[in-house]
Amino acid sequence: MPRTIPKGLPTSPIIPGHFAEGVNEDDDDFATAAAAATANDNPDGLTLNNADSRALLQYVRSLQEGQTHQTQLIMKLNKTVLTTRSMINELIVTQNELKEEVERLKASSLCDGCKLKAETAPPLPLPTVAGQTPDEEINAIIEARRRKGTWPVKLSTVNCFSVQEDLVKIRFHHSERHQHIPIRIPKDEKNKDGTKPCKLCSEGKVRRKTTWMCATCEVPLCTRPMLGEEDTPTHHQQWHQARDLVAAHAKCHLDLKDGRDSRKRAKTEETKFDGDELKLE
Repeated sequence: MPRTIPKGLPTSPIIPGHFAEGVNEDDDDFATAAAAATANDNPDGLTLNNADSRALLQYVRSLQEGQTHQTQLIMKLNKTVLTTRSMINELIVTQNELKEEVERLKASSLCDGCKLKAETAPPLPLPTVAGQTPDEEINAIIEARRRKGTWPVKLSTVNCFSVQEDLVKIRFHHSERHQHIPIRIPKDEKNKDGTKPCKLCSEGKVRRKTTWMCATCEVPLCTRPMLGEEDTPTHHQQWHQARDLVAAHAKCHLDLKDGRDSRKRAKTEETKFDGDELKLE
């Protein structure tokens, strides 16, 4: 006599290992009936009833909503980070501009003081003999300025090396230890290409950059003559030879400006000439 399937079993999926008490799972007739009931009620082979399916779908939807909400939060955070970075960059630019403005004001004030000192003070006795000032005194001058934060000299360099006695001693001092030879300008985070404007010929927007500086004075100076001045001393040489450094600076700057203006005019005339030739053709 065939076994009957317990009540309620066909209306829900048959899950192996979950049979009513007293039902033999190994019975062939019972297995056939259970398989038929499962096929009719759950054609896709799912082992969940309708309530379980709805709960699972709702759980999946909640997970999707949570993921969407998390994505939106990440996008907002990214936007906030970008805005913050932009604000930081603007603050850095503003800070650099303020620093440059402070340096310009200091330079202007120092420049006026040096000019006043140059106009009122008597001419300084300039050393003419190599090694006239002892190395110990030169070392003490540099060390004292370094402690004060005024070495190397960056503001009103020409005027300072012209009228301040300790700097004049350094500029004209020559010895085995302090040999005023050109050395490369060191590279750093702010000066990645290792170049600076020459202090003897550069002023304002008219500048000539160099990769060399004096080993003793630590002042950037050109080591190549300008075009048309191949027979004249370099700016590095003039820096250590000129008795009137201010006049030498004015002349070198004027020569640099005139040379660039003349080359600009020549280029403009050449372009105009080429244009006239094209019109004639």
